Amino acid sequence: MHDTGRGEPMNRGRHRVRAIGFALVVSLVVVPFTVADERDRPATAAAATTRYEPVQPCRLADTRSGVGFSLRNWQTARIGLDTCGLPTDAAAIVVTATIVNDAGRGFLTLYPASSTRPNAANLNWDPGITRGNTATVAVSAAGVDVFKSNGFASGHVVVDVVGAFVPATEATSGRFVAPAAPRRLVDTRGGPAPASGDALRIPVPDGVDADATALAITVTAVKSSGRGFFTAYPAGTDRPEASLLNVDRAGQFRAAATVVPINADGFDLYVDTSSHVVVDLTGWFTGPSADASSAGLFVPVAPRRIRDTRPEAKPIHPTGTIDVVLPGRLTEGVQTEPPAAVAVSMTMIDALGQGFLTAHAARNARPETASGYGLRGELTAQFGFTATSSAGLAVYSSSGTELTVDLLGWFTGPSLGTPLPPAVNPVPRQRVLAIGDSSMAGVDRNFANGALLGADFTFLARSCRRLVRPSCSGREGPIPPPTALDTINAAGVDNYDVLIMMTGYNDLMPGVASDVPTIVAAARRAGFRRIIWMTMAREFRSDRGGADSFQVYEGHNSAIRANAAVHDFMIAVEWSALVRQSPSWVYSDGIHLDRPGGWAAADVMSRAVAHVTGQPCPLPEVPGGATADVCPDPGTRPPIDVRRLYGF
Repeated sequence: MHDTGRGEPMNRGRHRVRAIGFALVVSLVVVPFTVADERDRPATAAAATTRYEPVQPCRLADTRSGVGFSLRNWQTARIGLDTCGLPTDAAAIVVTATIVNDAGRGFLTLYPASSTRPNAANLNWDPGITRGNTATVAVSAAGVDVFKSNGFASGHVVVDVVGAFVPATEATSGRFVAPAAPRRLVDTRGGPAPASGDALRIPVPDGVDADATALAITVTAVKSSGRGFFTAYPAGTDRPEASLLNVDRAGQFRAAATVVPINADGFDLYVDTSSHVVVDLTGWFTGPSADASSAGLFVPVAPRRIRDTRPEAKPIHPTGTIDVVLPGRLTEGVQTEPPAAVAVSMTMIDALGQGFLTAHAARNARPETASGYGLRGELTAQFGFTATSSAGLAVYSSSGTELTVDLLGWFTGPSLGTPLPPAVNPVPRQRVLAIGDSSMAGVDRNFANGALLGADFTFLARSCRRLVRPSCSGREGPIPPPTALDTINAAGVDNYDVLIMMTGYNDLMPGVASDVPTIVAAARRAGFRRIIWMTMAREFRSDRGGADSFQVYEGHNSAIRANAAVHDFMIAVEWSALVRQSPSWVYSDGIHLDRPGGWAAADVMSRAVAHVTGQPCPLPEVPGGATADVCPDPGTRPPIDVRRLYGF
C-alpha cells in the first residue's frame, strides 16, 4: 500500500518503467472519528445485471487520515460513495481493503450499508502484519459498511477503489470474458528481480480485445527484499495513491487479485520493494468495439458462504482438490443455466505449509496458475474471478489447508462442460499420537494393539500420568511419567496429524477445566490437525471417597465436551457411554480395562481416527458387514462385539 508505515512522500509518475513482453511467461508458481451524518446518494435502480466501469485506482477511505469513514459503532464504519469519480448509479464496486499493522488477530467484512452483516469475510490477518485483499461489494444508497471484528481502535484500515458495476441488461463495453483456463502473463524468476521503484510495463495480452477496458489478474510477490507494496494502473499514467498487494518483510510470498484498468499500451505494475513477481490473467472486460450482448454481465450479491471445510472431516489435503457446488436457484430470475463465472473470496485457514491455491472450473483441467498463496498456519484471504462448469468450481491446494469460500456475485453466460471425473482429495496416511494413563494402558496389557488399524499409531500409555500438573508415581516405577503436556511439547512440530487423549483419571477436578484448553492449545501449536478425547468412564463413581472425591469424573467430561463443542478440529468420543452399556469391558473399579475392554478401546480409537479424517472404518462393525464411505463416530454407535469381530 502506498507509503504505509514508511513515511515516504508521494512520487507520482517518477519511476523506472520496464517493458515486459510475454516471452517472460514461464514456470508454475510454487508459490482473504467521529460519527458523521449520512450523505444520501440517489437511490440505485434495482437491476439484476450490471456492466463494469473502471476508474483510475483511488483511495476511498483511510482511518489514518480520518478520510472516508464514519464510525457507526466500535466495530462498524460506513463509507460513502460520492468521491473517486464513482458512478452515481453503482450497484457494486471493486475495492482493495488493507489492514495496517494491527496488534490483534481479526477479519474484515464489507457489505451494503444498513443491511444485515453476512457470515463471510473479505480479509483475515494475524497480529503485526499489513495485508490487503480485493472484493466486489454490493452497495446500497448509503454506501458500504465495514465490519472489523476486533474494533477500529486497533490498527488501521485503508480502502482503495478500482471500478464499479452499473445497471445494464445488455452492453458492449464492460462485459466479463472468462477464459476456459487462466494463463500466465509474467514471471520474472527467469531473470533479475525488478528493483525497488521499477514499474513493469505489461502489454495487452494476446487474444484480448485491443480496446478492452480492464483485466482481471492475480499478482504474486516472490521472495520480497523487504517491506513494501505493489500498485497496478493504466500504462503511462501517473501512479495513483492505491495498492493491490503488500509485503511486510524480506523473503515473503504474497498474492492478491484485482481488476486493473488498461489502455492501448496495457498496464504498469509498480514495485515498491525489489521482488520477483508473477502475474496471471483470469479474464478481461470488453471495450466499446465488442458486440452488444447480455453475456458477461455481473450480478452482485451480499457475501454468502458456500463452503467451509472446518466442520467437515477433510481439509484440502496436500495436492488435493475439492469441488465447490454453487447454491441451487442461484441464477433465478436472470438465467436458467449455471453462470459463466463467479466472484469469490477464499480464505486459507491453518495451512499445512507454504503453498498456493488454484481455483478453476470444476471437472476441467487445472491450469498452471495460482489463485492465492499462503504460509504455514497463516490466515490468508484471496479474491478472484473464476470460470465455472455445470459442477461449480474446484479448488486445488499444493500444501493442504482448511478453506472457506464466500460468493460475492456471478457473471451471466454459459458455463463450461465437465469433461473430467470429479476432483480427488486423497487422505494421506495419518500419523497418530495416543497419550494415556493406566486406563489406556489396558490396550497394551491385553495385547490389543492388533486393533489399532488404518493409521500409524504411536501409543504412549503410562500409569499415573496427569494432564498438566506433575504426575504421580505409577506401577512402572518410582519416577513419575511425563505429563500429557510435556509429551505433546516433546513430540516436535508437524510430526503427527491426530492426537488421541485418554488421560485425566489422576487429575483433581478443580484444575481440569483449565488443563483441557491448555492441552488443546499445545496440540495445535505442535501441528495436530485433529484431536480425539475419550470421555472418562464411570462419571458418577461413588466408591473410595464418595461423590466429593477426585474419582468423580463428571466435571472432567464436562470440560472435554465443552472444548469439543467450540473447536471444529476436536471431538469428544463418548467412551463413558460405551462402557456403561458394556460393563464387562472394565474391572470392578469401572475404569481399568479387562481383555474385551482393551480390544474395544483400540477399536474405538481406530474408528475415531477414520471418522475425523473422513475415511471408511478400518473394519465393519460385524464380520462380513459393509463399511460406510465415512466411518461414523464410534461414540454414537452401539458397542461392538469385539470378541466376535476379532475372534477371541
